[in-house]
Amino acid sequence: MKKILLLIPDLKLVGGVSNYYNSLDLVNYENIDYFFVNSYKKENFIQKTIRLILNYIKFTIKVSTDNYKIVHINPSLDGKSFYRDSIFILISKLFRINTIVFFRGWDDNFEIKIRKSKLMKFLFKISYAKADYYIVLSKIFKSKLIQLGVLKTAPFKIETTVADSSLIQDFNIQDKLNSSNKSWQILFISRIETNKGIYIAIDSFHLLNTHIKNIKLSLKIAGEGGEFIAAQKYVNDNKICDVEFLGNVSGRKKHDLLKESKILLFPTFFGEGMPNCVLEAMLYGMPIVSRINAGIPDVVKHEENGFLTDSKDPSVFEGFLSLIINNPSLYNRICISNHLKASNEFTSEKVRTRIINIYSEF
Repeated sequence: MKKILLLIPDLKLVGGVSNYYNSLDLVNYENIDYFFVNSYKKENFIQKTIRLILNYIKFTIKVSTDNYKIVHINPSLDGKSFYRDSIFILISKLFRINTIVFFRGWDDNFEIKIRKSKLMKFLFKISYAKADYYIVLSKIFKSKLIQLGVLKTAPFKIETTVADSSLIQDFNIQDKLNSSNKSWQILFISRIETNKGIYIAIDSFHLLNTHIKNIKLSLKIAGEGGEFIAAQKYVNDNKICDVEFLGNVSGRKKHDLLKESKILLFPTFFGEGMPNCVLEAMLYGMPIVSRINAGIPDVVKHEENGFLTDSKDPSVFEGFLSLIINNPSLYNRICISNHLKASNEFTSEKVRTRIINIYSEF
């Protein structure tokens, strides 16, 4: 296989892209090198600027001397990535290196800014629109890229993120199906931010817990973020019972949490690509209750893998949760379907193979 330079976030950072590449572990391939585009250390503006300049110099030296045939870049379409990664693309094209761009997230408001700015449209057309191959997390992103200037004939691959399967060996879907219907652990696992749907999730659960009797309900909230403290205060101030904040979870603790949880509640309206948490919940047999947002509908089919809505109304999500809890045959069908789909399509091994196959096309 040709030599590949893979541009990614520092793998010590917490986030979807870091989790993705930690799961795939591509660095073990002798022909694939990692190049970190940011740092896990806290930096002020001057430190960030110096590091960025040094990164461009280091990158230029690497691609001009190390005989790379492919540069694989992982931006989001947002203000943070757009300018930084466009320079990496321009440098790659200067040295006639094949460039793969894998769009990981999408900010609709930033897309509008590009459309309205002649300068930003020009920068897009001389950088991103000149890539040799595109990987996206939803067909909607393919359509948007073509509208922004990418050729209709450009090679596209619609991919997924990854469900970490490193500990799945001791998970048995039958155990989840046989668990008591008198106890339901609902899971929210993501960054704790308003636009990730944290308050919608809490309010939905509160309504559910108020209306359903004779069943023990709990909401486990895993992750940290800007609303971590405020969300806990919200729960305490409103005397919402049976909610537990776990902070960041990983490894065996995360495995046990996924194993014991029965439904994923994720009412996000963030500019997602395809959230890892959805695929991991499916791998562990959970029905998904979420929104029609970003790449989620490409994977989660309404009433087949769970329930999706355009709404942000907590009562709508409560209705979906209640429907699942009160219908054991529906729950069992979705559990089995999601586990099989994720096992066949979204595990680290399956996704790694597909990415390596893309590299082999060059």
